[in-house]
Amino acid sequence: MDVLPVVAVTRVIRCDESNAAEFAAMVNDWPELKALVRTLRAVDLFPGLRGMQVTLTGAPEWVSKGVAAVATENASVVTGGVHAA
Repeated sequence: MDVLPVVAVTRVIRCDESNAAEFAAMVNDWPELKALVRTLRAVDLFPGLRGMQVTLTGAPEWVSKGVAAVATENASVVTGGVHAA
C-alpha cells in the first residue's frame, strides 16, 4: 500500500486591526507568551500587538485556521492531545 506524504504548508500572519482581538486572546490564553510579552514591554522592547506576527507550519487544514489554530493547539496541549502535523 502506498502512503501519501504529508504536505506541510507555512503561513505568516501579522497582527493588524482586523485580527488584533485574536492576537490579544492568543497572548492572554498562552501563559508563557503572556509572560514574555510583559517582560519585553517592561524593558521597552515590545512595540505592542501590532508588532507581532506568528508563523504557522503544518497540515494545510490546520494552517488554514489562522490564529485560531494556535488556540486549538494550546487547548490540545492542556488536555493532553497531540496535533498531527
